Amino acid sequence: MENCLIVINRMSGRAARIDKRKLLARFGKEFNVTLKEIVKKTDDWSAEGYSVVVACGGDGTFNRALNRCAETGAKLIYYGFGTFNECAKTKGVQRGDDREFIRLYEYTRANRRLFGYVAATGSFTPLGYVVEASAKQKIGVLAYLLRVVREYKVWNVGARIKADGEEYEGKYTLIMAIDSVRCFGFRFNRLYSPDDGKIHLLLIKSPGKDNLLNRAKIFFPLFRAFFIGFNKEKHGKHLVFRSAEDVEISLEAPTVFDVDGDAEEFSDTLTIKVARPENEVYIGDFDSLSR
Repeated sequence: MENCLIVINRMSGRAARIDKRKLLARFGKEFNVTLKEIVKKTDDWSAEGYSVVVACGGDGTFNRALNRCAETGAKLIYYGFGTFNECAKTKGVQRGDDREFIRLYEYTRANRRLFGYVAATGSFTPLGYVVEASAKQKIGVLAYLLRVVREYKVWNVGARIKADGEEYEGKYTLIMAIDSVRCFGFRFNRLYSPDDGKIHLLLIKSPGKDNLLNRAKIFFPLFRAFFIGFNKEKHGKHLVFRSAEDVEISLEAPTVFDVDGDAEEFSDTLTIKVARPENEVYIGDFDSLSR
């Protein structure tokens, strides 16, 4: 029998709903199973030596599993138990399919780091990685909402961006590359189409220093982007939203990005493009384990 690793992230927002007995019963029929439960921030497991990895947790869990399984070629099956579960909701339900698993045929690469749905920096993006796991488990989405005011700031990220050869340059309060219909619960990207070989780039220019006047100025483009959304591309002076196959972001200084809910610092140039997985990646429906 082949070896299977089941990883359960007990730090994820909805970890209390994970029933390991169902997982062991389902995958123990086919594999020699090893169970790994993560109970602190250190996430020190490896996919080496396993044919299949079953990962249960939030978007950050999916991202780490995606990268580690790609390194070894292990098949990945992911069940979403995070607070938002953007990867599972976008990638797993997008076809309205009733099957136990939905195969993922496309993800995105930022330099050598793979991501499932978003890589972004600027206003509000630290929400993805600064909210404590204990708060998410206790009060769910409210834990993020309580941090919104603190993260409402004007950023000045100096960058030169190329999207399919077209160039943009300046100081930005938000830079986002997204391969999803949604982010932080906002279903704003109506241009998204699964497995189309494209990502979407959102750029919001910075009005200057972080002060009350400039915070008021960025409210309108942020509202336009996330509350109104996009059903066509937008090429404005202060806001750009467009599709692209290749994006290159040249940063003026090392910058921390929110990558699927994890913080990662990039310096110099960040190259983003859609990739096809060489290993098999699936989004699972946990409820189907009961059927």
